[in-house]
Amino acid sequence: MSRSIIAFAVAALVLSAGAVSAQQSTQTKKLARQHLSGPRFGFTVFTGDVANKRIAAGLEPIMTQFGWQFETRITSAESGNQALMEWVVLIGGVEQDELNIGVTWLAGYRMENGVEFGVGPNISFNKDSDKPTTSMIVAGGVTLPFGDLYIPLNMAVSIAQGGPRFTTLLGWIVG
Repeated sequence: MSRSIIAFAVAALVLSAGAVSAQQSTQTKKLARQHLSGPRFGFTVFTGDVANKRIAAGLEPIMTQFGWQFETRITSAESGNQALMEWVVLIGGVEQDELNIGVTWLAGYRMENGVEFGVGPNISFNKDSDKPTTSMIVAGGVTLPFGDLYIPLNMAVSIAQGGPRFTTLLGWIVG
């Protein structure tokens, strides 16, 4: 997937969200900030040079991810749309005797139907490297209600040197 395709997709999402928020700007009401957090688990698939280096080192080009997402609802419209700020902390690769720690900050937006997207920077540390890895994350997904329980399912593309990385996470919201 080329960077221009990813950039186009992000621009289309931002423009469509802007059009929706412009229509609803008169409906925005002040609500108390709400903190929603919860566990996340899933996997990351590596591509390009990074995948080749992992294979050469005897590692798989896929690794598990476990962690926690800290989410704050910044504001909400009467329609149910929400502006979000999120921190995601993940530990990956334990099944391959690795220790990868990643921290991501996302500025996000969730629509009334649960569809959500966010963009932000990531920094990752590996126990076998002195140098951290940085990337830009573009994420999207949906948060589905099951009674009082909310289940987020998200997919993200990490745009970094060595090729994009694709992550899928599932979890639940506590709060």
